[in-house]
Amino acid sequence: MYSKIYDFCKIRNKGTVYDNDPNEPTPRVKFLISLLESEGIDYELDKSKIKGFLKGQTTLYNIILKGNSNKMVVAHHDVANPNIDNANDNSCSVINAIMIKKLMPNIHVVLLDGEEFGGKGSKVISEKIKNGYFGNIDWVLNLELTGKGGKYFFIGNYPGRLQDRIKSLFPDAPIVQTPFNDSVIFRQNGIDSCVINPLPILIENKESNVKYGDKYLDYSILYNCHNKRDNISTIDPNDMKEFVEEVVVKILS
Repeated sequence: MYSKIYDFCKIRNKGTVYDNDPNEPTPRVKFLISLLESEGIDYELDKSKIKGFLKGQTTLYNIILKGNSNKMVVAHHDVANPNIDNANDNSCSVINAIMIKKLMPNIHVVLLDGEEFGGKGSKVISEKIKNGYFGNIDWVLNLELTGKGGKYFFIGNYPGRLQDRIKSLFPDAPIVQTPFNDSVIFRQNGIDSCVINPLPILIENKESNVKYGDKYLDYSILYNCHNKRDNISTIDPNDMKEFVEEVVVKILS
């Protein structure tokens, strides 16, 4: 599954969420549907008409992989720049989320649309959670930029039961202030949510403001987002596997 990142990064949308066709899913959504079908994973394509921020209306395409637990994993599939690989932000997390569903079929997984423009998809899913569509959900784990770094990651500064659980399992993981992400929307709607984000280890004799135990992490990779530096060469399927199977599975178990 992890190697599917190479195929996914080749797929280009026509534009941002505001350019979504009201009747036809985006190329990236079509790719994900095909991948899910090839893997025998049941899905629901949840389409929502919402008011755009810059234009009139847009159609969101959230992909719901329903489970039967009280835990949910999300990752956004939309892009701000349709002309680049969008490898770390956030194609790798989408592939990782699908792999989590394969490993732990009971977990609810949702591939969100519209994160790059205010968390539009997470607003829709928040309402579904509050209305009981998924049963009781204790918390939502949000995956962002999970293509490099493996088991070395930071925890978003979002206090709650989920953050406490992650910190108890991985006491060396630092808690860091983050830019906007879908966890902000879930929390605004009264749903406990936290984002986690792996980072590569800096080379010897270099320091940063983010440390995992005694190791300095390279925060600069986050500045690749939305430009051509966010390409497939900057991530590693082996790191994706390590992050999913040594970090996320442990959190969800």
